[in-house]
Amino acid sequence: MILGRVVGEVWATRRHPGLDGRKLVIVRPYLWYAPLAETAHLVAVDAVGANVGQDVVVCLGDGARSTLGAANLPVEAAVLGIVDRVDLATDVGRRPLTFVGGIAPAGSEAR
Repeated sequence: MILGRVVGEVWATRRHPGLDGRKLVIVRPYLWYAPLAETAHLVAVDAVGANVGQDVVVCLGDGARSTLGAANLPVEAAVLGIVDRVDLATDVGRRPLTFVGGIAPAGSEAR
């Protein structure tokens, strides 16, 4: 899972039938451990009704498909929660969080 902010929507006139009625959003990640590829944004299926400007938790892979209730959807990421608040401990242990793109959530610092 990753923490990020919804920065836009994707509009598609044609899409997989399993995605009909589902919104696609663009998420800019804040934090994650060892991403598969360095990227500034990702596209996720919105399962909770998030809007632009909201912080969200995004699930990746099989977890994303399970969140949407269909294992056979061509989906790699899904928004599964809208974040109200983030508290970071002063000591995050041996695997410190890495901010992607130099943008940290308001009120937090990279440690």
